[in-house]
Amino acid sequence: MSTSPSSLSGAAIGDRSLLPSSLPQHLRSAPLTPIKVLFFSPSLGHGGAEMHLLRVMNALDRQGFAPSVAVAQAGGSYEAALADDVPLHSLNSPAIRSSTIRMIRAIRPLRQLIQTTQPDIVCAFQSHANLAAIRACQGLPQRPKLIVCAQNSPFAQYQRAWHPLDRLMLKLMAQMYPQADRLIALSQGVAQELNTLVGPLPTQRRPPIDLIYNAGVDQRVTRGARQGKHLRDGVASNPVLVTCGRLHPQKGYPYLLAALAKVRREIPVQLWIVGDGPQRPAIARQIRALGLTDAVQLWGFQANPFQFMAAADGFVLSSLYEGFGNVLVEAMACGVPIIATDCPHGPAEILERGRNGLLARPADADDLARQMLKLLRHPQLREKFARRGLVRSQQFHADTIAQAYAQAFSRALTAAPAR
Repeated sequence: MSTSPSSLSGAAIGDRSLLPSSLPQHLRSAPLTPIKVLFFSPSLGHGGAEMHLLRVMNALDRQGFAPSVAVAQAGGSYEAALADDVPLHSLNSPAIRSSTIRMIRAIRPLRQLIQTTQPDIVCAFQSHANLAAIRACQGLPQRPKLIVCAQNSPFAQYQRAWHPLDRLMLKLMAQMYPQADRLIALSQGVAQELNTLVGPLPTQRRPPIDLIYNAGVDQRVTRGARQGKHLRDGVASNPVLVTCGRLHPQKGYPYLLAALAKVRREIPVQLWIVGDGPQRPAIARQIRALGLTDAVQLWGFQANPFQFMAAADGFVLSSLYEGFGNVLVEAMACGVPIIATDCPHGPAEILERGRNGLLARPADADDLARQMLKLLRHPQLREKFARRGLVRSQQFHADTIAQAYAQAFSRALTAAPAR
């Protein structure tokens, strides 16, 4: 591999002077048509990875690139926000309920789409889509450059999984990821895991790894935050904490609710939970068991979660693991101070090891409660973190991140073909 994870920060947002220009000189000076990039994702809705993809596609420089997107299944909630000039290709019937079957059945139509549209680059997002894109490109007579983007911690997501298909994922990723031309990791920890995953291959077979943080800020965030003026009506003077995310075991909601019960012994704080998912019935039962029915409001999925962030006194992320943590950047852009678990990977990088927010130990309700009380008891601390977070969030603006992707695409086009 031409780049080690320790030297990847130049491909991220922190030091843009180390990045090459968005296009090679011969491509910028020649009268060529825009480079065609076909993005591929399971869907375009309901998740941080999909929102990041949407922001990158919308912000990508149209003078240099012509983006399109293929999804294993259409109907995602973010499709309405897709730029009008980005074609959307659905590869499956909406009647298929299994996400695994959808992805397997997407391989053949994706291959046909690549042969028909002849993109210069195929860029896949998320583990299952990455493997499907690699399979679809195998043996093509005119293979596009292939870039796969890791949007979560592969080891945390699959190493302890109980399902046989999940346990198979790490093996498939280790076998197939070296066939890509480049890998993109969304945090330093994920970059290191990818480096371990591809193993001790010869240098010429190790795809370079680019560290590019996710896009967490765009006009939609700032506009949405301004709509939260009246959400506090009826809450009186009680402080409000908010959390947003899929209701899934990864997000650590049982620890957050246990911590809330401890905090409410001293401060009558309210908790808003924005999001939906398979763990909702279990979360509702725990709320009743802890006597928190009047303290917790389950808002479900919201097209504009940013108004809830902007209206709160603090934002809490209780995840057991993350690939990055887009929602932290979004909350900082809404001007709300942050508490997050120091989980692998992303939150500590975003918060700069506690400079821009408080960090708690993951899976530790006592420590999470201590950090919540610290934030609620000190208004000056809330103001400091809100101010610093607002500044920090702009480093993850969609325009900046899309430029980093453009530079990765340019490097892929000028590199030697992958073996």
